[in-house]
This record gives sequence, C-alpha cells and structure tokens, in this order.
Amino acid sequence: MAITTREDDSGEITDINVTPLVDVTLVLLVIFMVTASLMLTRALPVRLPQAASASPAGQVLWEVTLGRHGGWALNGKTLAEDDLAARIRAEAVLRPGLKVNLAADEGLAYREVVGALDLLRRCGVTTVSLAVAP
Repeated sequence: MAITTREDDSGEITDINVTPLVDVTLVLLVIFMVTASLMLTRALPVRLPQAASASPAGQVLWEVTLGRHGGWALNGKTLAEDDLAARIRAEAVLRPGLKVNLAADEGLAYREVVGALDLLRRCGVTTVSLAVAP
C-alpha cells in the first residue's frame, strides 16, 4: 500500500499530518490520569480503621482529616484547627445541610475523635460520617 501526498502547483504538501497531534493528546491524557490519582490522596497520612460493614457515605461535600499527631486537613489542604473551624462555620451558614466525612487515624485516642466531632457540631455541622477502610 503506497501513501501518496497531494501537492499543489507550488510543490507544497497541503495535507495535515495528525500523528504529532495524536502523540501530544496521548501524552496529555497520561499526565491528567497521573495527576488525578495524586489528587485523591489525603494531605495527612491516615490509616483508617477497618470495618466489616462499611458502606458508602453518599454525597459528601467536605472531608475533614485528623492525623495521628493532631494535624487537621480540609479537602486535602492542611489547616490549623482555628482556620478549619472558621471555614466550616462559614460553609455551614451557607449550606445548612452540610455533610462532612471525618477521616481520623486509627491510632488516635477516642477522646480526640470525640473532640473532632464536637468541633464539627459547634461549627453547625449536623451530618457527619466516619471514614473507614473496607
């Protein structure tokens, strides 16, 4: 099978070569796939406790992460406790039915998890789900 090219009277090739376009598109696709998987990781390293009867939490708008050493993160961004409380309080005013998923490290003391739940309640959050590993 021979490939022919069309040339106009001036001798220039007028066909568009799509191979570089396809190459660039595939490279961009790979880059987006890799960065999307990196965005799903938590800002704080958290080992979630195991649960035999874990079920999806449904639509969760915000995820609060409490790290092993007391670090806080909101939707993957590390924040101080006061900043976290201010942002959640402001969002709870705008969205009264705000749903929050609390991901607390399995090595935390029970009082720290209860303290996190209390903080969320004081900020106006009424629906909290606890993140567990299936």
